[in-house]
Amino acid sequence: SSTISKHWEAELATLKGNNAKLTAALLESTANVKQWKQQLAAYQEEAERLHKRVTELECVSSQANAVHTHKTELNQTIQELESTLKKKEEEIEGLKQEIENARELQAQRDSLTQKLQEVEIRNKDLEGQLSDLEQRLEKSQNEQEAFRNNLKTLLEILDGKIFELTELRDNLAKLIECS
Repeated sequence: SSTISKHWEAELATLKGNNAKLTAALLESTANVKQWKQQLAAYQEEAERLHKRVTELECVSSQANAVHTHKTELNQTIQELESTLKKKEEEIEGLKQEIENARELQAQRDSLTQKLQEVEIRNKDLEGQLSDLEQRLEKSQNEQEAFRNNLKTLLEILDGKIFELTELRDNLAKLIECS
């Protein structure tokens, strides 16, 4: 029971360590999600500003080639921003999955903690029963020892009486022979 208890204590310590790591990862993930949302909003504002700027340049500029080149660059920038946005969204989904896994591990840890407590209670009950049985065994052994001692005393008395009866018989036999 001591080994089982130590095993469960080690298991509980491991689960507590994992729980702390998962909690830290969850907090960091939440902070990253907020930061990415802010970056996303900034990218969207930048993209919108760039679209407006492209539109303004197309209206204002009489030089079609310069506008077209600038427009191409802006479109490329927009595509890069959209690609970055897509990657961030994928990372957000991954973090959501990690959060769900952390919750499942938390539930498992809680379940194991409850089982450990139940085992510890059962262990204490068994230790109490063992102690009671040891006391009863010791009492029984003491009673048996006292009974043996009484039997020895009784045998010694009986041996003495038998010896006396034998002497009495011998004396009676001598008396009968003499008479």
